[in-house]
Amino acid sequence: MDKAKIFTLQLIVFSLMACSNLYANEEVIDDDNLIGLQNKSLSVVFNKQSGQLVSMINKNTNDNYIKTPNGGNIFRFFVNTASMPRLRSGAQNSDYGGLILDPSSCKLDTFKVIKKDESNELVLNYVYEKLNIQIKLHIELHNHKDNFDASIAITNTGKEAFTGYLAFPYLTGVCLGEDKSTNLVVNMWDRGYPGAKAWERPLGGVYGKNVSMQWQTVYETEGKQGLAFITMDKDFSNKVLSTFPEGGMSSLYFDKKVIEPSKTREWPSARFLVYNGNWRTEAKAYNNWFENNVQTRKIPEWYKEEVSTRSSTWFPTKEAIEENKQDSVSNAFTSFQQLHSLFSSPIFGNNINDCMEIAMWNEGVNKWPETYGPWMSSGFIDYREDLGGKEAFKKGVEICHTYGRRVGMYVAAYGARTASPIFEGDWEKYAIKNRNGKPVMDYRKGKEVYGAFNCPGYKPWQDNLIRVCSMLADAGVDEIRLDEFGFPFRPCYNEAHNHKSPFNANKWMRDCLKRIREATDKINPELFLSTEFYMDYFNESANGALIMDCPGNEIDAMKVAMPNYVPLSYHASSSEAAITGAIMSKTESRRNNWAWGNVGVEKPDDYDENFVVDLKWHELHPTFSEAVTYGDVTEWDPIAENDPRWMGHVWKSKDYWVLTGGHIDATPLPTSEVRIKLPELPKAISSAYEFNVETLEMREVIIERVNGEVYINLKSAVSAVLFPFPNCKPLPIIRQKNEFGGGNDTMEIEVSLFAPWNHEKTSNDFENILLEVPGFEVTNKVTGKVKTFMIHKDDTASNGNYHYSVSGECMKVKRWFEVVK
Repeated sequence: MDKAKIFTLQLIVFSLMACSNLYANEEVIDDDNLIGLQNKSLSVVFNKQSGQLVSMINKNTNDNYIKTPNGGNIFRFFVNTASMPRLRSGAQNSDYGGLILDPSSCKLDTFKVIKKDESNELVLNYVYEKLNIQIKLHIELHNHKDNFDASIAITNTGKEAFTGYLAFPYLTGVCLGEDKSTNLVVNMWDRGYPGAKAWERPLGGVYGKNVSMQWQTVYETEGKQGLAFITMDKDFSNKVLSTFPEGGMSSLYFDKKVIEPSKTREWPSARFLVYNGNWRTEAKAYNNWFENNVQTRKIPEWYKEEVSTRSSTWFPTKEAIEENKQDSVSNAFTSFQQLHSLFSSPIFGNNINDCMEIAMWNEGVNKWPETYGPWMSSGFIDYREDLGGKEAFKKGVEICHTYGRRVGMYVAAYGARTASPIFEGDWEKYAIKNRNGKPVMDYRKGKEVYGAFNCPGYKPWQDNLIRVCSMLADAGVDEIRLDEFGFPFRPCYNEAHNHKSPFNANKWMRDCLKRIREATDKINPELFLSTEFYMDYFNESANGALIMDCPGNEIDAMKVAMPNYVPLSYHASSSEAAITGAIMSKTESRRNNWAWGNVGVEKPDDYDENFVVDLKWHELHPTFSEAVTYGDVTEWDPIAENDPRWMGHVWKSKDYWVLTGGHIDATPLPTSEVRIKLPELPKAISSAYEFNVETLEMREVIIERVNGEVYINLKSAVSAVLFPFPNCKPLPIIRQKNEFGGGNDTMEIEVSLFAPWNHEKTSNDFENILLEVPGFEVTNKVTGKVKTFMIHKDDTASNGNYHYSVSGECMKVKRWFEVVK
């Protein structure tokens, strides 16, 4: 019998032994052929002769995730290559003119087991004698965890240096369950999109270009199980993270390492998870590692309290301002002091918004007809004098704050016009250049170059961004969005920049963002900093970024893995924002057409673009934001048993849970009710209330608990369902008695309290129930169990939308009203 058949029999025998629990009470597996570690959740076992990874077994499913008969690999080392690996997924499937070393080509020289109180360790020493290479693999398995940590070190025991690239982890032969076609992974582009087929093609790529986080998981929803790794790299080194056919998962470090005689090189450790659940299990594990190893940016409290809607617009061009100044119309925009009026006329989004991002505020702007890019900026030299300069701008910001509005400003973080004075006639000195010395990512019309991407690793460009952001922070703005920043891996060969390596783009970007944040913190540490796209380490300095693509029925991976990293909806509909927990940009139910199917899901065939309705999620979100945007999401999603188009998520907070769900295009339900099976619901919750997101109508929903399952029936096309715990504060019930207009300068708001889950909550003294209306005078009176607030308008309030909020010893409720003179 040949060696392959013998090994196959060994594998079968071991699997049978594992399933029959022959090793159930032993933490170390050690016999003539196998050496490994196990606990109650998993086992990881190697062949004593070859050192190959024989099995990773999920004890709860009795599934060995390494399905190849000869075992699999756990590392791959490329030695003395003639070229560097290709910077793309699947890059590990070539020798690049050198040698490939992995367990199948090395010899397992020695091994040892180290027993500790809370864990056991296994040390495997591989050798490749022809080149005097020793590879030490160290594995630690804790007694009560569903994961193990592994580290690797390579030593030169010879007399001549060698070079190498390491892929670690490098797993092969992976399959969950019996059918590999059911194995799924997360497409880690930008925010991460779950549900991609695991083994059809290489998926992933360069960290910072194609991949935004340092983890990957293969999962199988039918068996509710998964295998994952986290590359525990606190330095965010250059790497290619990918999955590939034949059951491959890899993190390939593509910076060449030189190992001199008698020297040892180490690489970042990795964590392997063998778990029960879905991809969210691994996402939360990454969150745990990231939060414990990286100082992430916390969300400012004012943002949590005040921002549910966010739109964007531009200041008018200089030509338009000149025309306005010649116009006799009294409300024509002519000054920064009128900044508040722009909140009612966004270019992107809706006219009901808490924060407005505004561009074209600086001298030298040039709105190029074909695009909006860097033509808005000329290096951001100073505030436009035609609009009154800095003092008028500061006054405009103050007026916005008076009415409870937040001001965001646009900064083109990569691009600037080639004619910008900051370049002093030599714009190429700042530009990102390719290996041929040519600027890349330029903006042009025909052969004429209008602008180029500047290198974030070039200190003078960093200094310029710091100057600009400090200037804005000093003027009192609340948010700065660094447009274009995202996908930071952009190699630069510009000799003027003196880069140690053209590939250190992630390092440059990280330093650039840190320097910007350090500068603005000295002025306003509560400033909200955002970018265009997402990258995990951006959260060290930035608070959020724009969402472009649609995740479909799933939720973005970044939302679960990095819950403090705020998703800013840009093209999504209000229904999509409600269901996915994003900060919304518009009230209408239709997603922008072009944003479908870039990396997220394609537009469904049954998506009705002709159906458009305004929803009122902007008025429900402040009540439920603690759960929906800033809380946790359940491991599994609710399921509609009689409506395949229905989708939703369940969100958790300390005092209540919320379900958001419905038709993504907000079209009506096909039947009078849709029956929803909830993934879980605490027994302490006994009542539920469905809000129609279009009308704000509320109705009580019966919770059915049948054979351990939980069901509710819903009637709205888009719903928000409140599940209060007994200690949940009462919900204010609002009755707006009249509106401003027709000579009426006072608006009355009646407030009562609703809390059937705890009647004691409704007996609170109304002194603790407050109404805030920024920019307006408020008086009140109490009659029985109703508190009436009178909002008084004076002549300073111009036409537009305003808001009021009920808060105090109750849940927060926010409503909008309009002033028309």
